[in-house]
Amino acid sequence: MTFTELFGDDAILLDMNEPDADAVLARLASSLASLNSDLAGREQEILDALLERETRGSTGSQGVGIPHVKLPGISKVTAVLGVHRGGVDFRALDGEQVHVFFSVVRPEESAEDHLDLLRWIAGIAQHEDFVSFACQASSSEQIQELLGELSAA
Repeated sequence: MTFTELFGDDAILLDMNEPDADAVLARLASSLASLNSDLAGREQEILDALLERETRGSTGSQGVGIPHVKLPGISKVTAVLGVHRGGVDFRALDGEQVHVFFSVVRPEESAEDHLDLLRWIAGIAQHEDFVSFACQASSSEQIQELLGELSAA
């Protein structure tokens, strides 16, 4: 499986409009819980873990947030990508609004695979046009094409 394949139609949220960072994390947690049967009924646990992760330092920079956590009792990585066209204060390192969120929940094992995924996300996030193109996307297919193109770059 390629990393791009983690972001199927149901793992892309194009219509985020939550008013603040906590609400964004709640929406991401809800989406993550719905994507993996190992996470079903664990929405609050996911949210608490994401909130705790962000208290240790924002994962936001250059318009992209990457809230990620590991949880016990899951067998595979689950990820979502959310687009917030208006942007939200995510206490980003550069002080800028965050418009695109990659949120990842991984098993406690597989740390190296997780690091590879985070490196892949960071590479895409650093592309100068990524945030702009993601915010212009009108379908999950366009986001998937963008991820594929930037993966090859």
